[in-house]
Amino acid sequence: MTGAALVRHLDDLRFAALRALRQLLRALDAERIALGRLHPLEGVIHEELVWVSGSGRCGESERKVSCKPFAALVKAWVASGEDVLGIPIGPLSPAWPELPCDHLLLVRTSERTAGEGYPVILAQLRGVIPLPDAAPRAISILLKEYAQRSASVLP
Repeated sequence: MTGAALVRHLDDLRFAALRALRQLLRALDAERIALGRLHPLEGVIHEELVWVSGSGRCGESERKVSCKPFAALVKAWVASGEDVLGIPIGPLSPAWPELPCDHLLLVRTSERTAGEGYPVILAQLRGVIPLPDAAPRAISILLKEYAQRSASVLP
């Protein structure tokens, strides 16, 4: 793959992923949505791409979100094999300073990428919304595709 083709492919991947994040943000009525990697042993989510409602910064992100305030929930979630985890967060929650929202929604793939953790969507919601039955599966497909394409492009 030539340098120009690599850049074009990488840009297409980012563009497609950001567009999907924008659509998910609207569908979920979220304040902020990010695509990243969950590292359960480290207890962090490494964000890669983010879309924010309003006039917030969208695009690439290097933010590390600590899972410490809800580590037990994340550990049980990873062990369960479930795709979705909803975490109520409010002003009194220890997670509030880093994640100011009413509800945190995490969706992941069931397969862990070697050395990179689980691909995950992290959405900061204004309230609890019931997800349609097919939504976690659709988001999981998006995450798998992103993980496969980014693995084929990045060294």
